[in-house]
Amino acid sequence: MTRSVGLLFLALLAFTSVPTVSAHEAHRRDMSDTEMAEMDQAAEDRHKGETEASEDAQGSPNAKKGEDAAFSLTDLLGRLHPALVHFPVALFLIAGLAELLLLMRPASGLEPTVRFLIYTGAAGGMAAASLGWFAAGFRLSDRSETLGLHRWTGTGIALAGVVAAMVAYRTESSRILLRLLLAGLAIALIFQGYWGGELSLGPNHLNL
Repeated sequence: MTRSVGLLFLALLAFTSVPTVSAHEAHRRDMSDTEMAEMDQAAEDRHKGETEASEDAQGSPNAKKGEDAAFSLTDLLGRLHPALVHFPVALFLIAGLAELLLLMRPASGLEPTVRFLIYTGAAGGMAAASLGWFAAGFRLSDRSETLGLHRWTGTGIALAGVVAAMVAYRTESSRILLRLLLAGLAIALIFQGYWGGELSLGPNHLNL
């Protein structure tokens, strides 16, 4: 069982790390949106036909081994952010849906379900936000406007999730505040997901 969990963990890490390696490095270096777009374009050009030149630019195999040796726990934690962030998003949105059903059918008895979803969403949100700071670097301002919006909206969502958990724990009769918090979280998560897509997939990733 332990071995299976370990293999699943490594598979998730590999799956989520490969497509976002360049973006991950750009965020840690505090690059602007324009610089990140230029870096992505250069990477795409190399991928199309400049394999040998790219290998020469990156250095010898020995240099590559040196880069691998410098891999740090901080870097690993940052790369786990994309894998973890989907869980609190889903949990908060399902909590909002369950609360809506409870509003429509008060006798449905969904109160314990809503509390469980909010508690686990709040815990996952704090973990995902913490890993996000490892991914983007520990600074209070970013040259990339999109990264700044994503950083602070994600931090705000995590804190709002904790507040929602506290309210859910104390709520007995009136649920107005809890419902307002869940509605606000749902709206914030829509914008947060869009900015996350911009960072990982590039500007105008929805091609609107």
